[in-house]
Amino acid sequence: VTVTELLSGECVKNLNKAANMKKGHFYVCPVCGNVIYSVGEGVFSCCGISLPPLETEETDECHKISVEKVENDYYITLDHPMTKEHYISFFAYVTISSIYIKKLYPEQEPCVRIPMLGKGTIYAYCNRDGLLDIKV
Repeated sequence: VTVTELLSGECVKNLNKAANMKKGHFYVCPVCGNVIYSVGEGVFSCCGISLPPLETEETDECHKISVEKVENDYYITLDHPMTKEHYISFFAYVTISSIYIKKLYPEQEPCVRIPMLGKGTIYAYCNRDGLLDIKV
């Protein structure tokens, strides 16, 4: 419940009944880069800014996620610049019961090995172009 909802005097009900990880949302602070993942809806703020949930963007040639199976892992790569101004901030793998997040930094290679945990979605977050996804 937000402070505004509390002060309005209205009875606000939490409609988050199920904890399915696939129904969660990512939030990223544009100031400090903090990453928040919530199972269900939520209201979050960071650095004095209210954070909207991220929506996935259309994948283009510049942001094509490549996934290979290596032993019992997914090897995920992205042909993407990793400069201080434009980089992939994190990769995430979300299944119905778990989430795995790997934080990346500028000038690091945009690749990661993530254990295969079943069917899910792999996300990559570009600090300029937003959240990208691919189903595995």
